[in-house]
Amino acid sequence: MLDSSKPDIAIIIQAILQARDIVGRHSWGSPQEPIDDCWWADVLADPRTRTRRQSRGFDHVDGKPAAQRAYYTLADEPRPTISVACTKCEWKADFSRAELITMYGLDYPLPNLLNHLASPTCAKVGNQWDRCGAYYVNPIG
Repeated sequence: MLDSSKPDIAIIIQAILQARDIVGRHSWGSPQEPIDDCWWADVLADPRTRTRRQSRGFDHVDGKPAAQRAYYTLADEPRPTISVACTKCEWKADFSRAELITMYGLDYPLPNLLNHLASPTCAKVGNQWDRCGAYYVNPIG
């Protein structure tokens, strides 16, 4: 179920495996419950294992408010749907913010994301002289 090719997932899997090895090597003075997949599922489901962000509008890597960064990220976008259109053609599309976070991560810069969200048939993406006209229909205020 977990895609280990994604960096965030790979880090979590590595941490779980390291924790499992440490717990397995520890000599316990009293009997304990068996450490199996069900035990780990309970550990991961515990709400205390989730990290908390400081507040909306803050980057969880460097702690800078969005206003002090040169760009917005997916973490700064409050809407569940991100609409993109093109100024040079009739192309328009809506994207799920949750799916974009899954694919690119919370810290992905929105200006860079436009290259991925532009029309798949646009020959101007990446063209230095005749750039694609993709833009966010509802930019972050």
